[in-house]
Amino acid sequence: MQPVQRILAATDLSELSAAAVRVALEQARSWSAELRILHVAASAQAQPSAADALRGVVAELGDGVRIVPLVRVGSAAEEIVSCAEEDDVQLIVMGRHGHTGTTAVLMGSVAERVARTSSCPVLMVPPEKEARGTGVIMGPPPYASRFRCLRCGVRSEYQFCAACRAQFRMFDVRAGGGPPEAPAAGPLSPERIEALLERGAFGRLGCHAEGRTYVVPMSYAYEKGRLYLRSAEGTKVRMMRKNPEVCFQVDHIQSLADWESVIVFGVFRELTAQEAVEGLRRIHDRLASLAEEDAWPRPSEASADDRLGHRAYVGARGAVVGCIEPVEKTGRYQMR
Repeated sequence: MQPVQRILAATDLSELSAAAVRVALEQARSWSAELRILHVAASAQAQPSAADALRGVVAELGDGVRIVPLVRVGSAAEEIVSCAEEDDVQLIVMGRHGHTGTTAVLMGSVAERVARTSSCPVLMVPPEKEARGTGVIMGPPPYASRFRCLRCGVRSEYQFCAACRAQFRMFDVRAGGGPPEAPAAGPLSPERIEALLERGAFGRLGCHAEGRTYVVPMSYAYEKGRLYLRSAEGTKVRMMRKNPEVCFQVDHIQSLADWESVIVFGVFRELTAQEAVEGLRRIHDRLASLAEEDAWPRPSEASADDRLGHRAYVGARGAVVGCIEPVEKTGRYQMR
């Protein structure tokens, strides 16, 4: 096993992540390793105040270990993994913020994303255990009595008790009692827009005709800058023939505070003959890994139906195959 020479502790400067910093400090002392403490700021404007707060955290840790404070700007999970790789860190320590079970699925976790993408071990520290060890009371305040917390069931003045609200990442409060730190958010770069469209397989089509707007979920394939769609004859096809200007939305949602969304504005074009066959094959190939064998209809070997302009399926009726030629692509993200 490679000796531990450098440890990276990630902190969002909240009380919940203080437990992880203390555990990282203990590990650094036991291995005589260097401790790097990283905070990822949501924006360049927040970087100076974050650096001041981080220096205060370091000052409270005492001596005995070489401590290097670091502040970066960007996506928390990506910056943590990048910093660990650049500095040749042997261990990442970070708080889990108490998310388990359904809550973890709902709220997401930067720690879980780091653990999936990091090439070095990641130690997740649950704040509840550390808090109980120091005698900190995690229960509800004495005035909490109007509701029962929807998460833990204790009496609360609100539908979520104070302890659970503090553990929800969207309600994290900075050290010193300041206002909640805004999540990293903004427009997606063209590269991230392309990446989301390429790895997606399902989205929502929006079309409009004769004063009526129609939104429907659809599977798709994205290749060489085009969105390929397949549909039976129906409302959306009739509307797109009347008004081919459409939009298509693709999302990747990990939690209420961690998501990416792309909207493609473009023009629908119905494919015919061999072009329709190739479009259908692209859709089939994209969805093949998501379905059981032969669950998705394959193109017929029969000749194309020249009356309809698209190829029939074996044992089934014909289908409309088309593509969306993008005119504009826009996307946004939020991440904590």
